[in-house]
Order: sequence, then structure tokens, then C-alpha cells
Amino acid sequence: MNSKIYGYIRVSTKEQNLDRQREALEEYAKTKGFKYNVIFEDKTTGKNFDRPQYNTLLSIVKSGDTVVIKELDRLGRNFMETPKELQHLFEKKINVNILDTPLMNTGDVKLDYTINNMLIGFLSYIADKERDKIELRVREGLQVAKDKGIKLGRPERKLPQNFKKYYDRWKSNDITAIEFSKLLSVSRATLYRYINKYETERN
Repeated sequence: MNSKIYGYIRVSTKEQNLDRQREALEEYAKTKGFKYNVIFEDKTTGKNFDRPQYNTLLSIVKSGDTVVIKELDRLGRNFMETPKELQHLFEKKINVNILDTPLMNTGDVKLDYTINNMLIGFLSYIADKERDKIELRVREGLQVAKDKGIKLGRPERKLPQNFKKYYDRWKSNDITAIEFSKLLSVSRATLYRYINKYETERN
């Protein structure tokens, strides 16, 4: 069975134009003397890989086939997930030809394997660094907020209006907990959280 060649192009929004990528892929095909079986086009974010046309591509591409992409970030912009996606494709023996990274496809199987693994390693390193930077920014942001006396976490839940009046009636057994919760229009679990908060603050 002959291997197939697919193109994949993507922009992030419906307003953006796919022509530049399409022309680059068509020019490459013309230079190399082949025609694409299909060029898949997505107009959606590159932050994850749940995209309609990309999913269709994955459902039909097989070992020995080639996927041509103009730039690596057209495959994905997620530093964390893109290396994993490349690794997944390479493990299925799918050739990924990224036009702005020609070293990935030298034609020498052993050399391509080495270069691809180096690229994945490099991207994984960038992903780790990016993850570390994000975690550091979060920790620094939390510390700054703490130093400024800003309370973190969920906003403190205030007691409903008339809570004390109904609480007193409940305490004196004038109403049941079920009636109490219905009067406040809350669940029993929420009611008991309110009661615990009220009694803790009062003591």
C-alpha cells in the first residue's frame, strides 16, 4: 500500500486567513513533485489538540504516511503538550515534515530519528522551564498578596439575612432544621455550615 501525504494548516480564529500556510504547503509539494491526499484546515486555538480537522487527520493517518506543516506552532502552541504529540506521531512511524525546520526530514532514517528525538528533548526542556516559570510566578504572586494582607481563597460566605432570627427559633425548637433551611432557601449541608460559622464566631 502506498504511503499518503497530508497537509495540516491552522489559524487561531475564524477571522484569520489560511492562504499563507496553504500557499507554502502547495509550493513545497510543487517543488517535490507530489500532490497531497488531503490538506486539513482548522480555525481554532492551538492550546490543545481537540480540534475537528486535526482529529479527522489522526483518525486516518497511518504508519509510513507523512504530515506536512508549515511551522511547529501550527501543530500546537502548548509547550507542555506539543512534545508529547510529536512523540506520539513519531512512535506511530508517521513522518512529520515541518517546513521551517527542514532538518527534521533529511531522508536518512537513522539521522531523522536522532534529530526528532533531539527536538522532542529540546521542546520538553522548554516545557519544563515554562512550567517552572509559571509555578514561580504563582508562588511569587501569592506571597505578594499575602504580604499586602490580601485574603486568598474563596470569599468568605456571609450569613443570610434573618439568619439569627430563624436560628433562635431553631434553637428553641420552634422550627426544625428542614424548615430552617427552607426559610433560608439553602440546602441542609449549607445550613449546617452557616450554623457552624455563626456559633464559632459567637463563642
